[in-house]
Amino acid sequence: MINRHPESDLMVEYATGSLPLAHTIAVTTHLQFCEECRNTTESLKDIGGDLLQSGESIEVSDGLLDRIFDCIESGKDEISAPLKKLCSDKVANDLPGYVSNLLPEGNLDWRKLTSSLRVAPVSVGEQDYELSLHRINPGGKAPKHYHRGREITVVLKGSFSDEDGVYQPGDFIVREPGDTHRPFATRNEECICLSVLEAPIRLTGLKSVLNPFLSFSPS
Repeated sequence: MINRHPESDLMVEYATGSLPLAHTIAVTTHLQFCEECRNTTESLKDIGGDLLQSGESIEVSDGLLDRIFDCIESGKDEISAPLKKLCSDKVANDLPGYVSNLLPEGNLDWRKLTSSLRVAPVSVGEQDYELSLHRINPGGKAPKHYHRGREITVVLKGSFSDEDGVYQPGDFIVREPGDTHRPFATRNEECICLSVLEAPIRLTGLKSVLNPFLSFSPS
């Protein structure tokens, strides 16, 4: 059961197409699981369409329609192009098709952060935010850490818990700057999440001296 959803302001920005790319991917991923938010998105789009129709019309240049048709014609080659080869990493088989299609061909570049936590970047051309997959081994835990910037996490497989609750597939969790927590995966299954990070996070306690999380790589 999904208990965590994007806030209403975020959904409005999503419906109007004004979110950054990484955030759009996170919300779209959540929508693969959540019928309630899919319905909300459609309602917001309908409201936006009604507002556009009720607004004042403006004059456009005589050649605008021709340019639109030219753009449509030029896009035919892209439509007929071969489909991108799917990622061969075994993790891709357990993810929603939308997420799998974002992954590169071949194996993912998994980086071991601790004995039970690995991270792989997902390159989508994002310049300001780090988009990545995180895997926590069954029963594993991430080090306790402090957030310097906002982080969005969408659970894709398995579940994890922290000081504030338990999170299941589809849950959309937002951590704000200043938040501190320590995720634990359930013992019977590894947990895989998609995350969007706007700043590097910092370990707390003695482990902060050797902090593997200081790296930050938008891509």
